[in-house]
Amino acid sequence: MFKHLPLKTLIALAGTAFLAITAQAQELNPNYFYLVKGELIGRSISVGDPTNWSTGLAGREGTSAGGKVSVAPTSFKGEGDAIQITWAPRKNMQGNLGLYGNPVDLSKFKDAASLTIDMRVDVKPDKNVNIGLDCGYPCRADLSINKMIKSMPKGEWFSLPIPLNCFKSDNFDLSKINGPFTIATDGKFTVSITNIR
Repeated sequence: MFKHLPLKTLIALAGTAFLAITAQAQELNPNYFYLVKGELIGRSISVGDPTNWSTGLAGREGTSAGGKVSVAPTSFKGEGDAIQITWAPRKNMQGNLGLYGNPVDLSKFKDAASLTIDMRVDVKPDKNVNIGLDCGYPCRADLSINKMIKSMPKGEWFSLPIPLNCFKSDNFDLSKINGPFTIATDGKFTVSITNIR
């Protein structure tokens, strides 16, 4: 098919193909993209509650040991292109969900980038909700997002950018983030998420 094309054209086509492949690889770089269209990128899901703070899931579906947190695929624009996280209202305890994998150095982006979550609030929270970055216990930083999500209309998708420099604590180190997204609450709450980057 290509044998009659001039060499210059073939080189240009090869270059275009290389750029397209490179752009796609960068787009899904697990250092910066953690969940894309509901699919995990180089990470796994861990759910926890006081019965067991770290229950690893084989895929995108499961429940914490004490039943406080459950996660399952749901839909954003297509079938299964998001996950839905539910905190059981009847369980008066903390529950959390985190995405974990190899440590990544985000320190150079501290004042230049945000953790951005494309989400939909399905059941508004009745207690504080924290988003966090984990760098290996006890190294972590959490931020309350209550005011932000309570002002959002229920059932509508929106993007929530949180600047990295908002995450602060005595034991925090942006250069070794193994959990680039955690979310926790003590109360009831249901949220759907399609992208985390």
